[in-house]
Amino acid sequence: MRKKRSGALGKQDCISGARKLLIKSGIANVKVEPLAKALNVTTGSFYWHFAKREDLYDALLQDWYDTNTAPLHRAVEGAGPDPRQQYLAFFGVWVLERDFNPGYDQAIRDWAKTSSKVARMLQSIDEDRIDLLHKIFQDFGYHGLDATMRARVTYYHQLGYYALKVREKRETRLELAPYYADILTGSSWLHELKTANEIREGMLGNATFEQEWNGFDRSFTRSSAKGSS
Repeated sequence: MRKKRSGALGKQDCISGARKLLIKSGIANVKVEPLAKALNVTTGSFYWHFAKREDLYDALLQDWYDTNTAPLHRAVEGAGPDPRQQYLAFFGVWVLERDFNPGYDQAIRDWAKTSSKVARMLQSIDEDRIDLLHKIFQDFGYHGLDATMRARVTYYHQLGYYALKVREKRETRLELAPYYADILTGSSWLHELKTANEIREGMLGNATFEQEWNGFDRSFTRSSAKGSS
């Protein structure tokens, strides 16, 4: 086996450099020569870690999952059984951009337009994230299509922020969070956190609610709504 030279370019350095190129210039420019130039190394340093460019692409896709989807799972799993905490933790990764780079997501979506392999992986990741939201809404007390559609609308709502390139101060987004939660979760529970800073702290796992979670009042059902129409 070849021994790595002391101070030589590491594999993660190559991946990080490729990530920057992908976000800045698109997949068409993620090639050995421009990557080596950006990293100020020889192409031989690149081939020390990757036999071919496709191997780098595979590593880049894994890196995207590790940096932009795995943190969502860790956040929700670490939030405990309270769906309010889970919801805040999920949005904390998104809104506070903790271990999440929206530019990386957009670059992968652009890449998927020219690669069926990436398109399949993107679809799988989108479904995985929606499934995670689906679980949160189940913990809120929704079932079947009620949980599914809330999960989808929540996810599409966030993608819309990125697709439309909404320019909004983070403080404003935090102040609006309770109103989004009203619509998405069907309850005004988030208004208990009065300030943007309290909501930020909640997204960081430091929220304290006066009462334990006992579920929503489900007395107003679809059947009763139909009966009153």
